[in-house]
Amino acid sequence: MNYFKKSIPFFCLLVVLLVFCDQFLKLFVFLKQDGGFLSIKVTSFFNIIYLENNGIAFGFLSELGSVFKFFLTLFRLFAVVFIFFFFISLIKKKRICLLGCVPLSLVLAGAIGNVIDSVFYSFVGMNLGPSGGLFQGRVIDMFSFSFFPPVFNLADAFVCVGLFLIFIFQTNIVLNKKTSIWVDFRSLFKR
Repeated sequence: MNYFKKSIPFFCLLVVLLVFCDQFLKLFVFLKQDGGFLSIKVTSFFNIIYLENNGIAFGFLSELGSVFKFFLTLFRLFAVVFIFFFFISLIKKKRICLLGCVPLSLVLAGAIGNVIDSVFYSFVGMNLGPSGGLFQGRVIDMFSFSFFPPVFNLADAFVCVGLFLIFIFQTNIVLNKKTSIWVDFRSLFKR
């Protein structure tokens, strides 16, 4: 089977699956919260809570107002479109192996997950408080670790893990090296 014919569907299917997982978890947490309060103790250091984030990752820039929020959401939307077409062009040029699609899918799915929140959540009533309309939604965060103060969501984790994997395996993803990603992985342990 042609490389292009297997990589693009794999990439797109993985993105859809990851976005579904992110949105399902956010919906679950939203439906479980009671007046903005939710605390599910999973372990002694990990809780699932309910928090709405109006800013960027980990709550940064959350108090800058509705005009900033509109432009932040618009920027996120354009960034997702750019990332999608950039990653598709990398795959079409056969610059990565099939497994190399995984970090790209993680980054794109995380970005899409948070864009969905920012664009639609306030409009459809999945944020507490008065509706701000389109492009004014707050991102739902839920993961709270005692050793890591910021609260984050699955989409944030996807982006961080995806970028980390891209950094680790950059020879396959960026430098157009003609070896499998597994060769790079095994070489990490040969030293």
